[in-house]
Amino acid sequence: MKKMKTTPADGLVNVNRYTIYAMIPGLDTYVASKLDKKKFASIYTGIFMVGILALTGVAMYQMSIDSMLNSEMDKTEKADMAYEKFIPQRTVIILGSIVIHIPIYTHLVRKWAKEWNENISRGSKK
Repeated sequence: MKKMKTTPADGLVNVNRYTIYAMIPGLDTYVASKLDKKKFASIYTGIFMVGILALTGVAMYQMSIDSMLNSEMDKTEKADMAYEKFIPQRTVIILGSIVIHIPIYTHLVRKWAKEWNENISRGSKK
């Protein structure tokens, strides 16, 4: 399979379209590469994912020390109780991270697109 290579945009970009793209997984990387911010966007996303994993780890640790799960239950009952407790926590972590990530990333993309357009405009006036 041939790998798609993205290069920075040649001219002005549509700020509103790029803002919408920033909200769609997969297209957010495309937008960052078109605005020549792929490295920064990758680092930001990596740090954000590490945070999500850390929160998930904390939730799992809390479950592992739960006294109700350490009692004399058979494995099926323990698994059912663990899923009842962990699934809602994991859902909150994922939804919460999406609610935080999308506005921040969208704001950054709007800012980058405006800066890109300003730099292109300045370059063509000289």
